[in-house]
Amino acid sequence: MALIIVSGLASSGRSIRSALIKQDIERRIKEAGSSSSSLTLQLPNRVVIVSDHDVHVARSAYSSQRTEKPARASYLSAVTRALGKDTIVIADGGAGLNIKGFRYQLWCAAREVGVRCLSVYIHAPPQVCKFWNSKRRKASGEDANYDDETLDSLLMRFEEPNAMTRWDSPLIIVPTVLTPAASEGLQEQSETIDESRIILEPIPFDDIWEAATKGSVNKAPEVVAPTRSTTANYLSILESSTQTVVSCILEHQSSFGLQPGTDLPINHPSLTGPFPLSFTPPGDKPVTMASLQRVRRQFVRMHSSGSAQINELGNAARSEGVHFSLTSHASKGNQRAGNVNPDQQPSTEYAIASRFLAFLEGSI
Repeated sequence: MALIIVSGLASSGRSIRSALIKQDIERRIKEAGSSSSSLTLQLPNRVVIVSDHDVHVARSAYSSQRTEKPARASYLSAVTRALGKDTIVIADGGAGLNIKGFRYQLWCAAREVGVRCLSVYIHAPPQVCKFWNSKRRKASGEDANYDDETLDSLLMRFEEPNAMTRWDSPLIIVPTVLTPAASEGLQEQSETIDESRIILEPIPFDDIWEAATKGSVNKAPEVVAPTRSTTANYLSILESSTQTVVSCILEHQSSFGLQPGTDLPINHPSLTGPFPLSFTPPGDKPVTMASLQRVRRQFVRMHSSGSAQINELGNAARSEGVHFSLTSHASKGNQRAGNVNPDQQPSTEYAIASRFLAFLEGSI
């Protein structure tokens, strides 16, 4: 459904605002579910908050780059696992979201799943963040806050969201305002801020709900979009069919040798099709078991990954929902003597073997 990336300075009140956003969305889902107007609106089934606490990342992890990098990786994995077409995920990743490059990674993860993505920026002055951090330290102890050096570093390194960039758009700002002190010109420390001067602006819940349920979905480019699923049955047939071809070639080589330019028939009970299959050894280099296995592994890897154009093995994997048209290699049987039966439907193994032979002759 949607990914809501909640960013802001460390100790700016992101987690409190995230919890309020979650409560409001759940209330709207409940109300819309009982209303007739919800028939045209696809509603999420659940709303989840993914925080540093969920992946056991302590605030001390952001004190050094050595611990900060794996902390971000763990958090990215947790958010990716939570994404779904029926789920609104609120990414309250703490200080991990202070870098625009990491927000871009989360945006890419949402794009690949095919869900909406919006950014909520919890804006607060640095002195307010320091005040809240010291207040939490006094109330809950050292483990519940950032140490002063880490907090100063995070405040300095924060990269503010920009509505002009794809991964921060649409951008919804939730400000926290610090009103001026009564005595002008007095430089006060963050610890001495009068809490009554801190004003929390209301959260624009309507804008967040609109963007999460009706906003546009960024389409993933074809290079990262999933092309098909690879089931165990498909991979098993792919492995066995290509291995059958290699075994036939090696068996013929062992018994009769391989003459360059001479067609070697590929016969096996599983390879039933309209034309006989054959392999023509190259004339410029010998064919070895190592070279055959190398090309076979390459072919299997290309097709099992779902990333190559030639993975369309339709008749070869008809039950897997993949389309395929026999290459000219299989139709070479028209020029050969042999058992030709144009009306015979090719078996799954035959179609894969035919494509593999064409690939083999071009690669070996």
